[in-house]
Amino acid sequence: MSKAVVRCFPFGGVGEFGKNMMVYAIDDEAIIVDCGMGFPEPSMHGINITIPDIAALDELGLKIHGIVLTHGHEDHIGGLPFLLPRLKLPVWGTPITLALVKHKMDEVKFKPELHPLPEDGTLTQVGSFQVEAIPVTHSIMDAVSVAIHTPLGAIIHTGDFKFDPSPLDGRATALHRFAKLGDDGVLLLCSDSTNATQSGSSASEASVGAPLKQAISQCSGKVIVSTFSSNMFRIQQIIDAALACGRKIAFAGRSLEKNVEITKLMGRLNLPDSQVVNVRETQNIADHELLVIATGSQGEWRAALARIAQNQFPGLRIGAGDLVIFSSSSIPGNERVIAGLYNHIYRRGARILHSRQAHLHVSGHAQAHELKTMIQLTRPKYMYPVHGEYRNLVEHQYLAIATNVPYENTIIAENGHSVVVTEDGIKHGPEFLAGAIFVDGSGRDEVDYGVVKDRRALADEGMITAVVLIDQHQGTVIGQPELLTRGVLNNEVSEDVFEQAAASLRIHLQSFNQETLADMDTAREEVRLWVRRWCKRKLGRRPMVVTTILEV
Repeated sequence: MSKAVVRCFPFGGVGEFGKNMMVYAIDDEAIIVDCGMGFPEPSMHGINITIPDIAALDELGLKIHGIVLTHGHEDHIGGLPFLLPRLKLPVWGTPITLALVKHKMDEVKFKPELHPLPEDGTLTQVGSFQVEAIPVTHSIMDAVSVAIHTPLGAIIHTGDFKFDPSPLDGRATALHRFAKLGDDGVLLLCSDSTNATQSGSSASEASVGAPLKQAISQCSGKVIVSTFSSNMFRIQQIIDAALACGRKIAFAGRSLEKNVEITKLMGRLNLPDSQVVNVRETQNIADHELLVIATGSQGEWRAALARIAQNQFPGLRIGAGDLVIFSSSSIPGNERVIAGLYNHIYRRGARILHSRQAHLHVSGHAQAHELKTMIQLTRPKYMYPVHGEYRNLVEHQYLAIATNVPYENTIIAENGHSVVVTEDGIKHGPEFLAGAIFVDGSGRDEVDYGVVKDRRALADEGMITAVVLIDQHQGTVIGQPELLTRGVLNNEVSEDVFEQAAASLRIHLQSFNQETLADMDTAREEVRLWVRRWCKRKLGRRPMVVTTILEV
């Protein structure tokens, strides 16, 4: 009888933040854990989100039985509206997670097959796999780690977690369950590396409540609080602080309003209807009696807070005496955009209070001490850091080695690098395609990488449109070609230079015979190549060149 082989295929979230998607296979049977989205880099002009490229799934020869979700954050479920209609797989998750998924799939008019994932220690059959959900604390309700039971021992995929000693809903990380799995034998621990570079332990979510209340109570004007729209624990504390200070509550932001509605309908959010007002009907409420919870803490230009900061939100204006609280952290890479948002708010005359000035935010991810505790509880034979950039993975590997996991029993494998685990060891397997698909605009259109490359060229180098008039019968150039520029001219490059270039282009084209100029495709390519070479030689730039040949 052949020995079982466990393989891991990271399609996203390993070597990067976001876009989390892992495929676990025992021999040729497989399940997917999470299916998230990522946020674009500044150079991806016009791209709203990225999702995992799953083209390689067809080439791996796996029989996939379903998708198991650890929690409902966008970087773990945001890819489902795009990929689930293709995969057509059943989905397992906890109550809040499934409610968020159902709403997402309703928006794309796809009816998913959803199954509950019990947290009471019951094993859930997902095809040929036995899966166990273990409650963990995080910055969203109903987060779990997933234990996949195999003939070689359990695989633990922690998902995002922390050890919160006083969770607001009383649902603590099930330390005893991790310890029991460790007693029974954990083959592989795939653990969240987001905060592996941070020493100590993360603070409790409950510790944010008092500073929020203090800040709100000291403001004589209206208060705007911005936080992540899925963090209902934080939103509950903001609501409690507002009510304690005698303020009505309004919500600004579509995702926030929907998440509040879902959580409230499920009985998981304490919010009296009498204290809620429509954000567009706040004109008759005194400033000192109003608190607005708004999306957009990361400076997203279309989010509610950005519109409020620029006086573009209907019926809501901020000014002197008002306070904007950022109860959130800055996602790496967003600092410059957030600084611009701060400037807009200050121009309105309002004040800002953020997490570097007061204790207004705590992370939902385990820090170094908690990560080592997870390793000590589970005592895995092998350790595979996931969720984070390369530096995070390596720092997590160091933590594992410091917690008595032998170096040769740890592995670093980014997206597209498979991992093979047997009784004899852990090693790198074959590489596979694990890129990203770019999604553009609210129409959810997928964008080819070539389009993103063209946008980058336009942004960096500008564009030249070359218009040439040709007599199709004579095969000759009529008049002077015209070079129209966008984003190319500057103080050192004047329009006169392009007029001279147009004259030189005409001389160049006149050197061709009638047959060449009468061939539209050939003439168009000759014009494009000449303009590109001229720009490189004269300007030291490579603008995009669009050629228009007009025949008369």
